[in-house]
Amino acid sequence: MRRLSSYLSIAVYLSWWLLATYSLPVSAQENRHFPRGSHSIFIAKSSGMRTDLLNRLAPIIEQSIANGDYPGAVLLIGHQGKIVYRGVFGSRRILPREAPMRFDTVFDLASLTKILATAPAIMQLIEQNKLVLDAPVARYWPGFARQGKSRITIRELLTHTSGLPPEVKAASKEAVLREIEEIKPAHQPGTTFLYSDVNFITLQHLIELVSGEMLDTYVKKHIFVPLGMKKTSFLPPTSWKDGVAPTELIANKLRWGEVQDPLAAAMGGVSGAAGLFSTASDIGIYAQSLLDGGRLPTKKNKPGDYLLGPLTVRKMTSPQTPVAMHEARGLGFDLDSPYSNRGVLFSTTSFGHSGWTGTSLWIDPESKTWIIFLTSRAHPSPRLHNQVVEDRRAIANIVAASITDINAYQAVNTGPGELYRAYSV
Repeated sequence: MRRLSSYLSIAVYLSWWLLATYSLPVSAQENRHFPRGSHSIFIAKSSGMRTDLLNRLAPIIEQSIANGDYPGAVLLIGHQGKIVYRGVFGSRRILPREAPMRFDTVFDLASLTKILATAPAIMQLIEQNKLVLDAPVARYWPGFARQGKSRITIRELLTHTSGLPPEVKAASKEAVLREIEEIKPAHQPGTTFLYSDVNFITLQHLIELVSGEMLDTYVKKHIFVPLGMKKTSFLPPTSWKDGVAPTELIANKLRWGEVQDPLAAAMGGVSGAAGLFSTASDIGIYAQSLLDGGRLPTKKNKPGDYLLGPLTVRKMTSPQTPVAMHEARGLGFDLDSPYSNRGVLFSTTSFGHSGWTGTSLWIDPESKTWIIFLTSRAHPSPRLHNQVVEDRRAIANIVAASITDINAYQAVNTGPGELYRAYSV
C-alpha cells in the first residue's frame, strides 16, 4: 500500500506539473523559479590563481537557478593537476520530488558522448592502423557509398564537414543505419561546417565494424576502465537511478536514467552522438589525462601507460578544418566555433564540447586548466532561452582571468573565427 501511495503521489505531481506548465502560454511557462537547494563551495589556495575572482562564479549559477533556467549545477575546475574549485548548487531534480544536488550526481551528457567515447575510440583505432584518418568511410562500410557519399572521409565526419544532414528519423538502430546509407549529403564534403549527429553515428558503426565490439562494450573496456571512470556508462544500471539527474518530460514520461536524445533512444540508448552518463569527477579524470598527453593515472596503471599517445592527443585538439572555414574544429573537439565555451580569454589552443542537456567541458593546455560545468537544463522542461550558454562563457572568462602562473605573451587568445563573428553583421 505504501508503494501504491507513493506511485499515486508521483502521478498526481506529474499531472499537476503538466497542467501547470503545458496549459499555460509560453510567456507564463518562462516565468518560473527553482529553489536554492544545495550550496557547497570549495576553493583551494593557489599561488597561481587570483582566487578572489573565483568567488564570482557562484552568484552566476545561483542567479540562473533562482531565475528558473536550470534546477541545479556542479562546477569542477582543475589547474596544474589539482582541483582548485568544486561547487554544488541547487537541486538534482524537481520531479517527481525535489532532491538536493550532490557532487556525485550522474548527468545525461548528451553530445559530450562525442568527445568522451566516440572520438577517442576512433583515435585509438587509428593508432592501431585499423582505421585511416583520410580514408573514405566506404572502405570499411561499402553500403555508405550510396547517394554520392563515396568520397566522405573519417576526418570529415570528425570535423562535421562531411556534408551529412544533422539527423535522421528512424525507430531502431538497424533502421538508422539503413537510412544513413540512403541519405544524400546536404553539401559537398570538406566545404561547409554542419554540425551533425549522423557523423558520429556513422563513426560508431565504423568502431563496431573494425573492432568487433559494440560501442558501449568497447569504450568501457578500452577507455573508462583504464582511466578508472567508475560512474561513466551508457544505459546506467537501475541502482544508480536516485543519483541520476532526470531530464525532461517526453510523452508524459519523465526521462530519468534513460537517454533524453530521441535518436539515441531509438537506437536503444547507445549512440556515438549521445547516450553517455557520467559525473564531474569522472570527466575530470579524462580531462586531466588529455592535459597529461594521454597518460593514464598511475594509481592503477604503470607509469608510461597511455590512453592515447601525446601526438594523437595533439592531433585531436588542434585545428583540422580548412583555414578559410570560420568554424575551427579538432577531431571531435570544438576549438573556435559559434558553439564554443572558450569565452574570450582562454588560449586558441584550448578545446572542449557541450551537450544539449546542459553539460560542458573546456580544457586549456596553455594554462593546464579544465572546467567541467554540468547542469540538467532540460529538467523538467527546457526554456526557450538557453541561459547555460552564457553562463559557460562567463565562467570561462572568470577562470581564465584568475590564472596568473602563465606567460601571457606566449599564449595566443584571439583567433580568426572569433574576430569574424565579432565583426560580422
